[in-house]
Amino acid sequence: MKPISFLMPKYSLIFALLFIISCNKKWDPDQQFIEQSEKIRLEHQSYQTQLQQDAIKNLRDFESEILLKVRSGLSIQQFNQLIGYKYSILAQNTTIGKRWERRIYKWDEIIESKWSNHSLEYKECEKNREFFIITTNDVSIIAVEYL
Repeated sequence: MKPISFLMPKYSLIFALLFIISCNKKWDPDQQFIEQSEKIRLEHQSYQTQLQQDAIKNLRDFESEILLKVRSGLSIQQFNQLIGYKYSILAQNTTIGKRWERRIYKWDEIIESKWSNHSLEYKECEKNREFFIITTNDVSIIAVEYL
């Protein structure tokens, strides 16, 4: 029994010493708030950066898809599903029951049709960039001129 009684005061002394040391530092609610606010701000900033990078990647991927898919012979329905309906008419002619048009498409209008003008993709895209001119006969694409 002597060894156990000898160890008890030793552990009590260590426990008391640790208790005193741990109580030495006081809790500062203002400091905790500042640290938590900074952590939240950094997480938000990281999240926003990731969203911006994703939007830029989406733009690149979409442009690649357009460059691969838009070509002579593509039906006007498939073209409109991919690009949207925003364009300006450069020339128009009706012959033999078909309406021929030359249309110019701007990059920001294509992006707005795909995502919306409130999306990050729209905010990141190059505005007022003329993307291509399409010649169509109301059935299919006849010619594509990338600008």
